[in-house]
Amino acid sequence: MGKKVFGIVTSIAMVLSLTVAVLGIIGITMTGVYPGVIILSLIALIPIASKFYAKKITSKPLGFQKNYYIALTILNLLSILVVLWMTFVIVHDRILQDC
Repeated sequence: MGKKVFGIVTSIAMVLSLTVAVLGIIGITMTGVYPGVIILSLIALIPIASKFYAKKITSKPLGFQKNYYIALTILNLLSILVVLWMTFVIVHDRILQDC
């Protein structure tokens, strides 16, 4: 079950973070450079790296895999939360210009 949940969470994190990063890069043309877009682009690397690392640990014992699947799932859940929060902040700061 840990591997299945990890796969689902990682896929959601990857799609969400890559979509936001691409839209952020496109948004640079409309609103100018914003440092948060660089951070969003770097956060998009977390689910990609965790997916590659998960493939690398398949030859390890099950206990070792379980610990890393749990840690990587939590890391991907946090990346989803950070991406959503940063998207909210960037939209309000740059697009809506709320103070």
